[in-house]
Amino acid sequence: MTSQEKTGRRDFLKIAGGTVAGLVVGGAAGYLGAQATMPPPKKGVLSGEIPIGVLHAAPIEVGPEAPAIEMAMEDINKYIAENTAVPVKFVALSENAEESATKAVERAQALIARGVQIIVGSEWSSHCRAVLPTANERKIVLLSQSSSSPALSIPDDYLFRMQPDDTRQALAINRQTVDLGIKAVICVYGKEAYAEGLYKEMEPKWRESGVEIVEALGVDPEKKEFIAEFAGIDAKFKEARGKYSADEIGIFLFGTYGPIVPMLTSLAEYPDLLTARVFDADSGGAPGYLEYAGEICAQVRFTAFAFGPAASPKYKDWEQRYIAKAGFEPYFTAVNIYDCLWVAALSVLEAEEYNGEMIHKILPKVADSYYGVGGWTALNEAGDRKYPTYNIYQIVKDGEIKWKTIGFYDGVTDSIQWFD
Repeated sequence: MTSQEKTGRRDFLKIAGGTVAGLVVGGAAGYLGAQATMPPPKKGVLSGEIPIGVLHAAPIEVGPEAPAIEMAMEDINKYIAENTAVPVKFVALSENAEESATKAVERAQALIARGVQIIVGSEWSSHCRAVLPTANERKIVLLSQSSSSPALSIPDDYLFRMQPDDTRQALAINRQTVDLGIKAVICVYGKEAYAEGLYKEMEPKWRESGVEIVEALGVDPEKKEFIAEFAGIDAKFKEARGKYSADEIGIFLFGTYGPIVPMLTSLAEYPDLLTARVFDADSGGAPGYLEYAGEICAQVRFTAFAFGPAASPKYKDWEQRYIAKAGFEPYFTAVNIYDCLWVAALSVLEAEEYNGEMIHKILPKVADSYYGVGGWTALNEAGDRKYPTYNIYQIVKDGEIKWKTIGFYDGVTDSIQWFD
């Protein structure tokens, strides 16, 4: 046997998950320098073109993701051709659900009919929920780049997700609270699944961290103003000021975009509340806050986060390649879909056959070893990204009112790197 033939599948995966994962963000030079090898595939099992399905949730999702898909397929096939003995070429087959869960099922079935055994997508949890029964029945792997509903955190199903479920946000919020020296919190949350669930996650974490919960108020998320509610919040804040400084009291607003802006404009009716720091959860970078409540947000140092990759040298190199191709900066789903395609391809190579059941068995091990442009892709027992990473933003007034990245939360170490 040649030295190439002696290289085992797991040796290749170890190299591909470490060395290659580093190389995939390093441009063409990185691929040319790779030394990983792969044994000849089983006869008649892996050869020719291998399809990876891509199921988009809506036309709007295609723009930021198309350049990343093109980059991934070029990079994967270049690496395989130059560094392995496997005579295959991966191709992306795309369908679009056009914002419809019903069409998501139809388009997924169309991909399956074309021989697809693994589908990257959809971006939306509602679509993943709709497609999942078919995937489980047909043993077709789904690998979503951005679905995050906790309701889909189901062990042993055929759905894997490259984003942590929404409950992981509580880790980042708690770390912010502690790092910023906040000793007491006032929380206003919409009475809907996301906001109520997030507060339920936060309550024990704040208490364990020694943070006093001064008030937790659930409100109707359909309302357009909250003047009366914030009268009560103002009274609680003034009471807390007898024990804490304004900088030691954080006001947390949990909810979807709809109620948060009227919460802010209602809060602004009470001057004392404008001296506190105000936090949201995963709305970092959203332009609506600048447009409808920018002055208020700047005054209260409005702070929020959004899921995002580590700003590592590897990511920055990939980002520049993306910008050169796309003409704009990558949104996080573009980062995640690039990594999804790599995990999908490596899982097929590791399985040594194009079979959904085999891919399902091996994919968690591949993801556990892979460090991509968005960071480490290890999955938890439910098949969701294990370690959350979030960019932390603050709205500032510096000539203009804008979002500024002020930190990065790393879920592996439960730490925040704060920027100057």
